[in-house]
Amino acid sequence: MTITHERIKTVIHYDMLDTIGRQFRFKHAKGTAEWLKNSLDHYLRLHEAGAEPWSGQWPVLVNLIDGGKGLPGPNLAVIDFGGTSYDDVQHFLLHWGDRSAATHGHTSTAHVTGGHGNGGKFYMREMWRNGARFLTWRDGKMTSLVVDKRADGTTGEWEARDEPATWRAALRAALPASEGLRGGDEIIAYLETHQPRLLTELDAGRHGLTVVAGRRAVQVRSSNSAVSGRRWDAQRFVDELRDAAQARRPIMELAISILVNGELRVPRLTPETVPEDPDWPEETVTLPGDLIPDDAPLPGFSSLGELRLKKAAIPLTGKRKDRNAVHVVDSVGNLIASYPVAELPLANRSPVLPFLHGDLQLTFTTVDTYVQNDRERLVDAPATAAILAWVAGRIEERVDALESAQRQQAHKRDLDVAAALNDVLSKHARHFLQTLQAEIFVDLVDDPQDGGAGGTGQGQGHGGTGSGGGRENGQDGRAALAVAREEPRTKERTRRTRFPRVLLSGRDEDPARAGTGESKILTERHPPLHQDDEDRRHNVWWINTMHPFAQAALKSGGAEGNAFRSYQLFMFRDVVQREALRMWQQRQAELDLSTIENELDDYSNRFLAELPEELLLA
Repeated sequence: MTITHERIKTVIHYDMLDTIGRQFRFKHAKGTAEWLKNSLDHYLRLHEAGAEPWSGQWPVLVNLIDGGKGLPGPNLAVIDFGGTSYDDVQHFLLHWGDRSAATHGHTSTAHVTGGHGNGGKFYMREMWRNGARFLTWRDGKMTSLVVDKRADGTTGEWEARDEPATWRAALRAALPASEGLRGGDEIIAYLETHQPRLLTELDAGRHGLTVVAGRRAVQVRSSNSAVSGRRWDAQRFVDELRDAAQARRPIMELAISILVNGELRVPRLTPETVPEDPDWPEETVTLPGDLIPDDAPLPGFSSLGELRLKKAAIPLTGKRKDRNAVHVVDSVGNLIASYPVAELPLANRSPVLPFLHGDLQLTFTTVDTYVQNDRERLVDAPATAAILAWVAGRIEERVDALESAQRQQAHKRDLDVAAALNDVLSKHARHFLQTLQAEIFVDLVDDPQDGGAGGTGQGQGHGGTGSGGGRENGQDGRAALAVAREEPRTKERTRRTRFPRVLLSGRDEDPARAGTGESKILTERHPPLHQDDEDRRHNVWWINTMHPFAQAALKSGGAEGNAFRSYQLFMFRDVVQREALRMWQQRQAELDLSTIENELDDYSNRFLAELPEELLLA
């Protein structure tokens, strides 16, 4: 037996197109983005070859055409002014899955968008009931074919191959009115009005043209589609096209005009800008080198890739939801995958997530092996799983930082609200203590009819004579008051206020650090009402806003809620009780427990009962 070792040519049955085509049954704006990518790639190839006189911002027309009056529809035409030859169409357009189609089989430095040669053709095949026409004209020759879906295994038919024609005749042939495409004359009239230079160059043969015309659009979903019956929802289409990930680069590099039934609707399609949060600038993180241990950076790059994370100033929801994603691009910025943030392997969900978006540029040598046909997701593999897990980790770090900042901002807002109540309570407490001091010390003031200090006259006030009056206790009381009166003359006393101040930790300036703007920082381990030795020198008490009681009260309705207001109120009550006790100790050196309990209960009840009306009604 002779072994020949003859290689077997790959043969793929057309049924495979049905299998692959299912993933290309998508929204029309997304399919149009594929056609726009093809237009950009061809402009780039022509420019690289010196056959394109303009240097960027190349014109493309997108015409949305409604059906009606017995004409089929809705239809759509994408018209660019590059144009190609029959040979290129035959060798590259008709080869399904040819990865060299974007560069026409040549090594290119034009940085074309690339791809697998599938998106635009499958959109022609899957999403148009009557198929889609591809007509191109250049150097006086016209080539035209239709791509459609038939049960006989064919994928279209030729209409013209390198036939002599003027560009005007070619345009009319591409858009026959009998097919509901309105004819080519209205596009010629548009060029005469809006693009006279381009029209002149077409007449001179310095430009070509290509028309891709979809006939009778398939409706994607009845409730969420740019196609409604035989008409276009033009605004929805434009919004979806702006948000289509594959349209990002074409929109930036092409001058795309949107027409509706031949009338100009959008002179120049531009990306919808998303305002970024100025407090959170873009963050760039380098992909770790050991994440893909068997790979290396591409020439000209120092790492395997970079992640750029951004925070929008507005939530990326509704029509902006496609922006709430991490877009994966290759070394020249072409989109190769896109992952909604919500679909990343995140450990927790956060209200912050809808504000985040970013780009992951992959620059390692084997990145092309992980790119799928539709460029929706990367190929499922250990390397891509590791990359996505790393991206999710960086997003979670960003979320933690954002949430921490939000908590601090919310806490500051709560304290600003609480400060207003604190001012009211401070005024009430000061007035109450002034009254209380006058009551406690009134019978220690010498009677002018008395024989002088230490005389035998009766004291004025509620003390009277006897066990509670000034005669038996007057000497001790005067001695205590004398100490109080001498204290202001000391250097230490000059730093103290007459009555204690009650401040909010983390907000109000610390008197011990006057002029710095710094506050007292307390933690959950400090008591609800705090005073240390330094605070005593300045006669200050601090309401601990970080105590678990305070935090629970804030969560239960904020600083304006009853829980936190009660927390503040009773901290003030405690200060009043302590100050009252201090006054009694000055008034009377020895106090029995029953007196303390009775007096403090009385003062506490009076303090609460005399709260100002503005506080009770707040």
